[in-house]
Amino acid sequence: MRPPTQLALWLAASLACACSWKPLKQKPAPAASAKPKKPLDHLAPDELAPGTLEVYGFPVPRGMQLESRLKDRAYISGRVSPEALANYVREHVSVSHVEIGAARTIFPMARIKAGPRDKSFTLEVLPDGPKTRLIIKDTTPPPPPPPGLSDEERWRRAGLKPDGSPLDMNTLQ
Repeated sequence: MRPPTQLALWLAASLACACSWKPLKQKPAPAASAKPKKPLDHLAPDELAPGTLEVYGFPVPRGMQLESRLKDRAYISGRVSPEALANYVREHVSVSHVEIGAARTIFPMARIKAGPRDKSFTLEVLPDGPKTRLIIKDTTPPPPPPPGLSDEERWRRAGLKPDGSPLDMNTLQ
């Protein structure tokens, strides 16, 4: 038999080890029916990826080309589905509501997330035969004229005479 002090020390050490022992946590095995996760760099079916071209800060999706760009509007088209393009536009603009019709989807008074903060645009998605067309219109209201201008000065700043004819005929060409 052991002396009482040795027995007391042995019991104290055993009790201390037992109190601090914690079982190892095991991760649950994945369920056999769980689908493997798709990598993040893959697109969902019918999802469009951004291309290298930007119009007013809007990234034009791959597979679409810029047909023309004017001061206040741009015309873009490509062989993509109208639904895929509308979903792509929805991801890249901030808009209060969307008008969905049989012939087109309109995003009125939208702000392009990567575009200028002080501009608003109307984006229209419409099917055009085998292609889909995207029209982006700058609908930002013009700034108010400075106070105290005469009618003649307002016409002149607009590039017109008071009768509505152009000041400079060469600017029409």
